[in-house]
Amino acid sequence: MAQSNQQQQESQNLTSKLLWITAAIYVYVLLLSPPGQLLPGEPVWAIQPQTLQEIWHESINFFFIVPILHLLGLGNVPELVSHPWIESLFNFAEAWMLMFLPVMFADTRGRNTPKLLIWSLAMFLTNTFLIPYMAVRATNPVILEEKKSNPGLLKRIFGIIGLIVGIIALIWAVIARPEFGDLTQRANYFVQQLMSDRLTIAFCVDLVCFTIFQAILLGDIEPPTSQKRWLRFIPFWGLVAWLVI
Repeated sequence: MAQSNQQQQESQNLTSKLLWITAAIYVYVLLLSPPGQLLPGEPVWAIQPQTLQEIWHESINFFFIVPILHLLGLGNVPELVSHPWIESLFNFAEAWMLMFLPVMFADTRGRNTPKLLIWSLAMFLTNTFLIPYMAVRATNPVILEEKKSNPGLLKRIFGIIGLIVGIIALIWAVIARPEFGDLTQRANYFVQQLMSDRLTIAFCVDLVCFTIFQAILLGDIEPPTSQKRWLRFIPFWGLVAWLVI
């Protein structure tokens, strides 16, 4: 038994080290690497005014609040227009990160970590903080707790917000701002951005990381006998269902 526990601890420590290495790679490649060295686009230390303007536009349109207010004829905040596919990508990623808060609260392996602080920072810099959280929790054993038959109010609220923003993001990408062309033109623009814009690349990498971390976290939270355990393998929408059902 002692040998088994030692092997488990060694495996956990190895996983944690690999995650810390992943965090360092993420920060260097996406945030710090010089232009053209590994990725196109500029690092944070040489960020261009147009990139800052893009970030500002997306932040103002967070969860499509400003466009919705304009659609309803409410509010005096000016609508700052960005390409609908980029707006949708940003808001989809932010909605996914938002839904990780109830998951982190339910994660017993993340005990003794400032979960709310980490999540708050991750809402701005996503996996810059989420990957280190995964690295820290990896050194703790899984503790399965008795699950309630129904989700709590917090989980439902976050799940419903994620559901609404996710649906709006998909619709927004297809039909919003007709001046940006049809679906083919929008898709071509997104591919061009994915080949040249580091911010777009970063959000796509975030979605991949979220998919992996969702599967890991829900797999540790839900016991093997749980009928909700399979939801962890459905990116985004599985997390929505886990929070709401």
